[in-house]
Amino acid sequence: MLKIEFKKLKLFSLLTTILIIPLLANIFGTINYLQNQEILKNKWESLWTQTSLFYFMFFIIPLIAIIVSSLWSVEHKAGLKLIRTSPIKNISFIMGKSIVALILISLCQIYFIVLFIMSGKFICGFNIEGLGLYFYYIGISILSSIPIISIMNYLSLKFKSLGLIVLISILISIFGFALVAQNILPIFQNILASSKLAIATNHFEIIKKDELIKMFLFSLVEFLIFTRLSNNLLKYE
Repeated sequence: MLKIEFKKLKLFSLLTTILIIPLLANIFGTINYLQNQEILKNKWESLWTQTSLFYFMFFIIPLIAIIVSSLWSVEHKAGLKLIRTSPIKNISFIMGKSIVALILISLCQIYFIVLFIMSGKFICGFNIEGLGLYFYYIGISILSSIPIISIMNYLSLKFKSLGLIVLISILISIFGFALVAQNILPIFQNILASSKLAIATNHFEIIKKDELIKMFLFSLVEFLIFTRLSNNLLKYE
């Protein structure tokens, strides 16, 4: 199934598009750091805040939306008929595209941190040391993308328009920020794990075990719900 999905994918065109976002985040973050070095005194930490906050808070979900929507656009061209008439179970197509999306997102996140380290080392002149926390954040960000992938699978099956899906993903990002910012119902801060991670990265916090469990449980429920909804759309649309 994965081989089939990769064959369908116009990989070069998609990578060219999605790799621009991490690149721009690092370029603007580095420029902002260099222009404000008299205020930003903590080297790697200061550079990280400039490059990562808006990337993790507002850009990562639209990035996932672009990837997932591009994967499903191939199927929409055939009106989803090939999937419905295939002897392969619908859920296999959904999981196949989810795994491909996760691989591409993982590449984007690795690319992001490589650019971050290169900027710090070669442009800002930092010594390469004490970077373990940033790799921890990248790992958590990859895992927290899984429920977002399932949501985007559903939206990409429901709507054909990439522009509409990206717009919805931006609204989801804003909604996630609002949930994390509120303290009335703290449990709701875990609804979008990627948004909670964005705040944690900005404060250089190791997420506590009990908080990770809450994030995992919410993510699992979201994944199961939206995967089921996606499967239903393929059956009955």
